Amino acid sequence: MIYLVYVVAILVATTVCSVVGLGGGLIIKPVLDAIGYHDVATTGMLSSLAVFTMCVASLVRQMRSGFSFDRTVVVWISLGSLIGGMVGAHVFSMLAAAYGYALVKAVQAAALSLTLVLILVYTLISDRLPHFRLKNPWTIGVAGLVLGAISVFLGIGGGPLNVACMTCLFSYSLKEASVYSLATIFFSQASKLTVNALSGVLFTFDVRYVLASVIPAVAGGLMGTRINRRSHERVLRGFYVALMVALTLLSVANCVLSLKSL
Repeated sequence: MIYLVYVVAILVATTVCSVVGLGGGLIIKPVLDAIGYHDVATTGMLSSLAVFTMCVASLVRQMRSGFSFDRTVVVWISLGSLIGGMVGAHVFSMLAAAYGYALVKAVQAAALSLTLVLILVYTLISDRLPHFRLKNPWTIGVAGLVLGAISVFLGIGGGPLNVACMTCLFSYSLKEASVYSLATIFFSQASKLTVNALSGVLFTFDVRYVLASVIPAVAGGLMGTRINRRSHERVLRGFYVALMVALTLLSVANCVLSLKSL
């Protein structure tokens, strides 16, 4: 029965998130944590596997459908995000050691809530704001570094922030930004999984639960991409806004619970 719950949760999360370029971890990890069958480390790894697999399936489908990437943007923003991710993780660890894990988690939850609210507001008024088209590799790399540091520190995997930054900094449509967001998430998750594979941690998990994460993630990535390709920009925008509202409300609720636990 628990396998079925995992399959359904991951299938729904990866389908929904691949439509608009969100990683899926924002939904998958809290759901698996709420189920409580595995410890936090295991649910985190299963979530990463699902998100990585979803990205692979979605990106392959996009490229087969004719989507062409700007390699300069993908390479430099991904490289910057990888470095920024390490910076963000280091800063979080330093603050947790200095002020205590519970306090830093509460601050993280509050900062995440504020960030999601700002992203939602930006999305609603983006048509009235200036947009840019970065071309210099170093500038793109710095943008990726800042993006990666903030994303990892806040624990959001980059998805919502990626999409907003792609539309603002590169003048991409939401449909284009969602694909570039998944490409960036792919590289960050690949790095994380490679480190765990080299340390041997990745091979200690029950194969049954790995399959229960990977197989529905493939299906979700393919279905989400199909929806993305066939949907009008206005429909995608409405769906993205609705999803961001839901994630913001969930984040605010988690923030209140974190503050109460201090």
